[in-house]
Amino acid sequence: MGLDNIELAPGFVREVVEVWDAWEGRNSTPLKLQQLMLNLRIEIARRYKGYSRPPEKTKIPVYTDTRLV
Repeated sequence: MGLDNIELAPGFVREVVEVWDAWEGRNSTPLKLQQLMLNLRIEIARRYKGYSRPPEKTKIPVYTDTRLV
């Protein structure tokens, strides 16, 4: 789930996450809300802190022996 999928402005999400982190009663909230905030925090980290996904594995080319053809 990315910020593009839920259509929220990145700056707004960043402010919401900062308020969430400063709020003392966040431990008593429903689990789904806590998971949403965790996902938003991950998306903010990707967008602003230069997180990059690991590169995909490159496929090893398979060479055919032309002498057998």
